[in-house]
Amino acid sequence: MAKVSLKKLSKSYAGTDVPALDDLSIEIEDGEFLVLVGPSGCGKSTALKMIGGLEDISGGEVWIGDQMINDFASRDRDIAMVFQSYALYPHLTVFDNIAFPLQIAKVAKDEIVQRVSDVAKTLQLESYLHRKPGLLSGGQRQRVAMGRAIIRRPSVFLMDEPLSNLDAKLRVKMRAEVAQIQRELKVTTIYVTHDQVEAMTMGDRVALMRGGVLQQVATPDTMYHDPANTFVASFIGSPAMNLFRAELAPGPDGLTVNLGGQTLAVPAAVQSKYNQIPEYVGQEVIIGLRPEDLEDAELKPDHPTDQQLTAPISLLESLGSDHMAHISLKAPAVQIDEDGDDLETIALDGVQNATCICRFSSQSTAKTNDSVAVAVDCARMHFFDAKTGRALRTP
Repeated sequence: MAKVSLKKLSKSYAGTDVPALDDLSIEIEDGEFLVLVGPSGCGKSTALKMIGGLEDISGGEVWIGDQMINDFASRDRDIAMVFQSYALYPHLTVFDNIAFPLQIAKVAKDEIVQRVSDVAKTLQLESYLHRKPGLLSGGQRQRVAMGRAIIRRPSVFLMDEPLSNLDAKLRVKMRAEVAQIQRELKVTTIYVTHDQVEAMTMGDRVALMRGGVLQQVATPDTMYHDPANTFVASFIGSPAMNLFRAELAPGPDGLTVNLGGQTLAVPAAVQSKYNQIPEYVGQEVIIGLRPEDLEDAELKPDHPTDQQLTAPISLLESLGSDHMAHISLKAPAVQIDEDGDDLETIALDGVQNATCICRFSSQSTAKTNDSVAVAVDCARMHFFDAKTGRALRTP
């Protein structure tokens, strides 16, 4: 096991002006499970391949433990990789597929048998050792691929979207298994995915990338509750955070935001957290509200009126335990370009109507086309710069 340090790691390809990876710096602690997440083409797989020695490094350094490994061949980096494709040998049994790295290294047969047995027990593959891959399910084949990596006892695991070929139900099961196995083995792991739910449920920390640039690296809770910018806010969470343009103004008891003619009071605790917002009084800002912070006010009769919005419901989606109410606010909506390099947010239509998603309890009796009062948990409001998209707080 070892610590992994990425220092100003960059990658450029001939014939392109924009780097695929730009000054990526992250410290991954010994035994940590770090997830690299982001939209397609953001540079996450490129970074993983550079760590693994499968892609040349244009600039910066990769350290494993106390060694800089930029010039090491892949086989000399003491890493094991698990890919999206299982890459199993179809003519070999599960036993021989798992044992293959040890057989190549000419490890003694008795030791191979013992180590394969230990790995098979960890991965619950004991009863499948004599089968060939064609007789296994997708989840079982993925565990065999992991077993082949685990048996080498590497210092670092690199996993490149290993669950993306599985169906949705199996992915949920397998991501729990992968996370549990990693915690049992305590091996430093860097895991790449485009699925933010996978990232949030598996990682000790999550590193979100966009256009080759690291946006934020933090624990899942911190990234969810304290996004560094509007891109993080819009990418993390399902449904995504609602983002609107609003004017920040002084009120009788403190600051307020004017959202399409409706006013919300900004609690003192939010002003303390977003300590730069006093500099934006009288200016347009972007405010963010998570769907779960917007509820049917009829079910919260004591909720202050200065923390409510009124709007018609344009769509109501029943999920059983709760309802997703899409309300139409007369306020400028905000769209985030996932693939662009510019962090600036973009207003949508000229009518300035924004669809806002609220999470109503299943006890709500609201119907489509009803005009509803929405109770807003203003204590969980987020503030961002309207031009750069960065959070209005001291880093």
